[in-house]
Amino acid sequence: MQHIYVGFLGNTIFELYFYFLWWAVFGWFLEVVDRTLETGGFENRGFLNGPICPIYGFGVIILTHALSPLKGHFVLLYILSVAICTSFELFVGVLLEKMFHAKWWDYSEEKFNYRGFICLRISLLWGVGSVLVICVVQPLVEKAVDRIPFLGGNIFAGIIMAVIIVDIVATLSDIRQFNMRLKQIDYIACLLHDKSVALGENISDEVLVLNAKYEKLSEQIKTSRLVKAFPTMKPIKYNRTFNIIKNKISNKFSPEDYDEKYENTRLIIDGAAEGQETNI
Repeated sequence: MQHIYVGFLGNTIFELYFYFLWWAVFGWFLEVVDRTLETGGFENRGFLNGPICPIYGFGVIILTHALSPLKGHFVLLYILSVAICTSFELFVGVLLEKMFHAKWWDYSEEKFNYRGFICLRISLLWGVGSVLVICVVQPLVEKAVDRIPFLGGNIFAGIIMAVIIVDIVATLSDIRQFNMRLKQIDYIACLLHDKSVALGENISDEVLVLNAKYEKLSEQIKTSRLVKAFPTMKPIKYNRTFNIIKNKISNKFSPEDYDEKYENTRLIIDGAAEGQETNI
């Protein structure tokens, strides 16, 4: 791997791989620290299950190769860093939304945002971080990578690559199950409403079974790593249903998120259950 030279980037594949790996892991670390300071508890951040955020790895490689010649021009370096990082974040956000039918982060509550994908405050911070990376940290990373032995580095790279591939497959499966569960929950809520209206207070076993399934699926959504890793995530198709479940986690309900149909059904079911206990 080390001898395969990528001419237009000026590095070998071996070097690029370890640059990517370092920044992807470091990016995950930053995300975890930020979230830990915000919530007070550890949460595994990032798209994948493992301690790696690929967006940071790819982003830094793009940034350093595009802007390293401008190290001595700090103002221009900062402005271009903001532009490149913001464009890359927007591109990745839109791409993930199209691929997985969800907005994985949302800056809608920030001032000067665009569709929740990017915002001015974060873009300015990207600029500061990028200048530090290009001028200070990346040269140190390059020196460290130069010291990695050829054979040991390739063995390590092969093992990590295999783990990442398995992680990607597992993550894609998790996303598919997550979307299917949201779809099922939304469908069951409609069924519960229709059946409760038709039956009034005569709750059938079928309704009770549907209600139990609704609660089970909701609990699986609540405990999903994706919910914890992306607290501002917004599914495209079933965002209202997702908000109801997410708000139940923090016991925060807002009028626009209140599922009147399902809650009316729950009142009927709970009332029937209390009536049965009283008769017993």
